Amino acid sequence: MAYDAADAAAVGIAQVYWDKGLKYFNAGDDAPTTIQNLYLDWKPPFDLGSLATIVGALYADSYWAATPSAGQMMSVSALANDLSAAIGVNPSDATRAAQLAFSRWYGLFVRGNTANSGEIPKQGTLTASPDVLVNGSTPLIPRLIITNWNQSTWGPQPGLKNYAYGRAQSLNIGVTITKPTVRMYYTDAGFVPPPSSWNQVFTYDDQLESSPLVDINGGLTLSPGTRSATQLAFGVNFPGSGHYCMITAAGSEFFANKPDAGGGNWNSATWLQCNGAAGWHNLDVSTTGEAVLKFYNQDDSTERFVFEAHYHRAPRGSKVALEVAGLLKATAAEITHDYQVVSAQIEAPPRHAGELKVRFGKLPPGSAVTFYKYWVVPVGHPRHPHAARLMGNFDALASGQSVRVPMGDYTFVGPET
Repeated sequence: MAYDAADAAAVGIAQVYWDKGLKYFNAGDDAPTTIQNLYLDWKPPFDLGSLATIVGALYADSYWAATPSAGQMMSVSALANDLSAAIGVNPSDATRAAQLAFSRWYGLFVRGNTANSGEIPKQGTLTASPDVLVNGSTPLIPRLIITNWNQSTWGPQPGLKNYAYGRAQSLNIGVTITKPTVRMYYTDAGFVPPPSSWNQVFTYDDQLESSPLVDINGGLTLSPGTRSATQLAFGVNFPGSGHYCMITAAGSEFFANKPDAGGGNWNSATWLQCNGAAGWHNLDVSTTGEAVLKFYNQDDSTERFVFEAHYHRAPRGSKVALEVAGLLKATAAEITHDYQVVSAQIEAPPRHAGELKVRFGKLPPGSAVTFYKYWVVPVGHPRHPHAARLMGNFDALASGQSVRVPMGDYTFVGPET
């Protein structure tokens, strides 16, 4: 049964097969049974990629992190195995179909940045989600949040109970989502801290761990393509006047999206890039020109990390310094260009929780500095082949190059005029 993923990707999936797949899902059939039923239902010409996409979307909970060694992502191998076992397709065709199915997100999608459109892994800055909203002491209504879809709202006020909201869009999936919800968390400013350091945020009345998502008219079910916002406000009390990260995690009857219990650097890296239903907001206004950013080596081995400061439109002559106590001595670098990158590398001990102290000078309006953390995975490291495939850096497999895996970023901008 030959299968060309490129051809299948260009063809829409007939609604009748989404509807049949949902019928089997609601009847309690498992994924292999649904694969068999859909295969028997399919009228020629049969499309393995479309079948894989439907099953991967409806049974997302079954495939999420189903191969623990692969990390926090949809398991291509698990879906491929189900396809082969259920209807006898050869493993190579099944694998290509599963890869297509999980190359985009099907379900509630939370953006990592405004340019994201559903691709997996997510591209670009991973922690500038416009779908994580904090509006200080002023409440918002869902209709307004949805109307201003691409507008970022970030106005945390220390010492107060802040109103917080999440957004998500029913993307690519061909059935109505009837149980859309959102949970929210906050943690100290830094680079993808492990879930054990997250603080769950409750609804503003302190009663609920999650809020339903509603459409622009307040409807509690989301048809394909519908944009939505949390029906209820969350209430977040930031413990001090520092900087913080916030996370929006959307869930549904197809994908519960519970946080990972903690499985090392690889799980954090894959959760950040491959969880289409979660978004981070790591962007804040700086008035002091300095900050402390938490970072972690979650592995049982010494690991290498690179920190980079990317300056945008900073005044020439500004200085930036990166420092990690005991690991990286502060050395000031002068900014001489409108866009400039300053980097430093460390070897972090096993299970190390550290602080990157950054000094970058007061930022004028219109300027910004983004601090990135990359995990450097060398040849011979057990994760090197996985990292090369995740990043699409296949040359690294052939040439023996190290692979840099994004582990989060944090952006500071100058105050508005």
